[in-house]
Amino acid sequence: MIETETIAALLRQQEVLAKFGEMALRSESLDDILNEACRLVGEALGTDLAKVMEMQDDGVTLSVRAGVGWHAGIIGKVTVKAVKGSSEGYALQTGQPVMSDNIDNETRFVYADFIKESGVKAIVSVIILGAEDKPPFGILQVDSRTPRKFVERDTKFLRGYANLLAAAVDRLRVADAMRGAQVALQTSETALRRANETLEERVAERTSAFEAEQGHREVAESQLRQSQKMDAIGQLTGGIAHDFNNLLTGITGSLDLIRRRLEAGRIQDIGRFIDAASTSALRAAALTHRLLAFARRQSLDTKPSDVNALVAGMDDLLRRTLGKHALDIVLGADLWPAMTDANQLENAILNLAINARDAMPDGGRLSIETMNISLDETHSLSNEEVTPGPYVVISVSDTGSGMTPEVIAKAIDPFFTTKAIGQGTGLGLSMIYGFAKQSGGHVRIESEVGRGTTVKLYLPRAQRGVAVVSGLDRSDTPRGDGETVLVVEDDPTVRLLILEVLKELSYVPLEVSDSRQALPILRSGQRVDMMVSDVGLPGLDGRHLAEMARETRPDLKVLFVTAYASAATIRSDFLAPGMDLLTKPFTLDALGSKIRQMLQQPGIDREGSTSTPENDPHSHSRYPNSPV
Repeated sequence: MIETETIAALLRQQEVLAKFGEMALRSESLDDILNEACRLVGEALGTDLAKVMEMQDDGVTLSVRAGVGWHAGIIGKVTVKAVKGSSEGYALQTGQPVMSDNIDNETRFVYADFIKESGVKAIVSVIILGAEDKPPFGILQVDSRTPRKFVERDTKFLRGYANLLAAAVDRLRVADAMRGAQVALQTSETALRRANETLEERVAERTSAFEAEQGHREVAESQLRQSQKMDAIGQLTGGIAHDFNNLLTGITGSLDLIRRRLEAGRIQDIGRFIDAASTSALRAAALTHRLLAFARRQSLDTKPSDVNALVAGMDDLLRRTLGKHALDIVLGADLWPAMTDANQLENAILNLAINARDAMPDGGRLSIETMNISLDETHSLSNEEVTPGPYVVISVSDTGSGMTPEVIAKAIDPFFTTKAIGQGTGLGLSMIYGFAKQSGGHVRIESEVGRGTTVKLYLPRAQRGVAVVSGLDRSDTPRGDGETVLVVEDDPTVRLLILEVLKELSYVPLEVSDSRQALPILRSGQRVDMMVSDVGLPGLDGRHLAEMARETRPDLKVLFVTAYASAATIRSDFLAPGMDLLTKPFTLDALGSKIRQMLQQPGIDREGSTSTPENDPHSHSRYPNSPV
């Protein structure tokens, strides 16, 4: 159970991130941003001292540029050398946060006199990165006049905070560079006018000035694009912070009520608070999936799928979602199987239905239709090049307010939304577009103001002669038969949950936190029927651990679990026979079903194939709303 103090600290840190992100986007003063950064980070961590030290041109000297809690004569005047034996030098060398719980007992580093004279006892240093291909801007240091142990959540918060500070610094530097470029452009234009007055005598000078002007324009355009990227990051920071603060409130509030009810012995209605916390956690998971989807970095488990069966199976869910709105489903005859991820397709259709519902506040009709279509070389969609060939089309139409051509042109842009602040992140259509393109398909939007909108999702036809997924498996979680499963996971909370579900399902779990501990077990005579491993392990990652395990256990089944791994976005390149992957967060039912499916597969075919591909089930029997 999460301690109340820990929850309060997390909420305070999230609130500080949102405050600083908003301020950093508005302010045009670097000193104001740096001083506010120091004030807020002290507020988040409950310390009375903080400072930003800016790296000088020699790459060694750090000047105290901004800070809070320091006496006169420190800010803007004191410098520190980031040399060997200093915590600052070690932070710059390793790129990692450097912490000292009590500098009086510190044997690794020597600290500057002004730090000791100010009564500092505990200190943590975090690098503020520079722009791409540029050296670090400097170091953010948080100081405490009392000994203090900075925990893992503090260092995670400080990493994110320093990255946000680095982005704000880079934005102002880009803005300054753009102003300089504009001055240079004006100077070039003046020179051109003068050259025109003596054109015949100064043709060479005019040509040179023209080339210089073109170069300045390219630089200015590049800097403008960078500034626009920073604005997009600012929108992301504000929107995601808003949504996650709401979700964290639902989770932490429910957990607090559960704790109070347990302490009072009132457990008769505790289930509804558990459901509320689980619902908020699942919504947070859906939000991260949307981020990965529009960036085309989600891990798609594409298989030949029966789209008609999937849409028909969503009938009850869609009707509950639409409420008072009418629903028509028209399933195409002899529909081809589509090559897609059935889970992601279901999410895309549900998102389109929700958008349609919101566009019909006074009621209306939603129509979902499936059909086959073949695109030839001359067929173009939305002025984009589309690969010719056969496609399965899912068309979602509403009778709502419709969109103007200007809104249609921006509809799939990340963070664009016509909804009020707090009612949408602008990632819905971006997610659907990213999913379609990653699947090898396309999205087309047709709309007319006052007459409604139609969104068509094009998915490539699957090849014939392969097994077809007819829908999502929602059966009960199968149990084990005493098999031994080695769990390799560095996050203690995730590891605890996986171990508990394995015990519940009659498996014999073995637990380690990294590859270094796993290898002796894998190379011993210990029985291991399967390995469940995180991809992003410290030291040797999960994929290389699996390769080394296969050297002595060639038939070992391996299930990877990962929050995000770019190499895992293309499963066929990442996974070998006898391997599969679940993307965090996943339900415990999905984990149990996947383990059972893999253990029931026949031995690995050394020619490079395994048994029929499995589905990622989403059953709701034992752990209905428990994302890991």
